[in-house]
Amino acid sequence: MLSAKRPILAVRISIVLTGALLIWLGVISVTQRLFGEEMSFHAHATNAVGVFVLAVPLVVAARRYLDRRTWSGLGVTSLRQGWLSFWGGVVTWLLPASIGLAVCVASGWVEISLHSPAMQLLGAVLLLTVLVLVYEAFPEEAIFRGYVYRNLSAVTAPWIAIIGQAILFAIWGTTLWVVLNGWGVLAERLILFFAMAVVIGCIRAISENIWACVGFHVAFQVFMQLMLGDFYVQLEISNQQALILATAGVAFTFATTVAGFIWRGPTNWKHAEPDPPQLENAAGMQSER
Repeated sequence: MLSAKRPILAVRISIVLTGALLIWLGVISVTQRLFGEEMSFHAHATNAVGVFVLAVPLVVAARRYLDRRTWSGLGVTSLRQGWLSFWGGVVTWLLPASIGLAVCVASGWVEISLHSPAMQLLGAVLLLTVLVLVYEAFPEEAIFRGYVYRNLSAVTAPWIAIIGQAILFAIWGTTLWVVLNGWGVLAERLILFFAMAVVIGCIRAISENIWACVGFHVAFQVFMQLMLGDFYVQLEISNQQALILATAGVAFTFATTVAGFIWRGPTNWKHAEPDPPQLENAAGMQSER
């Protein structure tokens, strides 16, 4: 079985993305039946655990049985290397976003008022970091900047792979949101998901590690859910659109520049990066010869 011919690329990616979409929709559907459609900690935590325990094994299984390649080939490094890359990814978001936020507040374009205790804010940051990591960041990055990107970059130039995975992420994410929230979110989500995926795809190419992508994703989502949501902490924002432009807009624009300073050295944008088979596969094929 190990030396059998693999399904074609389009089939492999389609299986993973369809499976992932069904997992997200299925888990959310079950959660809504259990806890209702209103936002709650129990619903958020259940979604996170449900998606993680189903989506990550999906990628592992696809990598082994569809790709017949190693898990590490996706850019998942050791814990020590991954930890450093994770924080590098956090910085690629946090540094430009913080500068943009500081300028925005100092100029009076946005006023932010905290109506919750400081310790509650700290607790919300820590809690959201865990929930975002488990529910969104790691599963989505493993699928798109891991599985999809690696399969595409094995047969085409990385810059094309970045665009390809961004298109697929935009379609996948927008489909999920339209099913759950209706057609009114179509244009907004399509643009947001495509832009986000291009930026994180570039970070993937520069860092050669999906943990950097996870770090960026966590920082972005934790910040936005804190600022634009009102469940975990009470913040009053005078101008949300200006806040988004000053933080997300600035971070999306300059994240790759920051990444270039963190991960120094040449980045391959032009040449496909072959994805060699597992050692046991190679040994098996040699023995057949």
